[in-house]
Amino acid sequence: MSGTAGGTGYPPPPPWQGPPTAGKPDRSPGPFLLIGALVIVGSLLGFLAYQSASGKQEENGTGGGSGGGLDSPLYIHAVDSALEGQDCPAAEQSGGTAVFNPATSSCLVLDTATDTMRVDALLEATATYGPSGTWIVGLTFTPEDGARFADLTETVSARPMPQNQLAMVLDGQLLTAPAVTARIEGDQVEISGSFTREEAEDLADRLAP
Repeated sequence: MSGTAGGTGYPPPPPWQGPPTAGKPDRSPGPFLLIGALVIVGSLLGFLAYQSASGKQEENGTGGGSGGGLDSPLYIHAVDSALEGQDCPAAEQSGGTAVFNPATSSCLVLDTATDTMRVDALLEATATYGPSGTWIVGLTFTPEDGARFADLTETVSARPMPQNQLAMVLDGQLLTAPAVTARIEGDQVEISGSFTREEAEDLADRLAP
């Protein structure tokens, strides 16, 4: 699951030497987690930690399979722009081309045509109590979606803030909008932060195959 750079008004990713992080609506940024060679800045849930799925799939026997269809698709969009201190226009928000980010009190205008992906099936969605004392929602993409996600992060990571953000949207609600600074390989995503057990289990149930 910061200062101001270049006078844009948007907080840049912190100059970490190592790897990743990021974050659910109405939640503030929290601590960060370092895994592999990733750097992700969380803007909602606390942090989103991405890691390779291969090892865990072998251990837990969750590899393979075609995945299960979601009741509601999960959308992952690149952010075109951020309108600071503004609500989203009702038409754009209802049309799915903009979403409000309560953590930064800004409207995120989304790329819903080019740099975007729709996830209709997941291999797994779980709620677990993490070693850092927080509840975590873990998602396992299908191999095809994992490859698409890697390509999307490579494209977006080359852009300046705020265009290097990826917004994860479910049922019109923003789950997280991390800034991505490197290509992210692997099929697993962990959304973590200040979830209660009930909130984590509810989100996992909504995303369960």
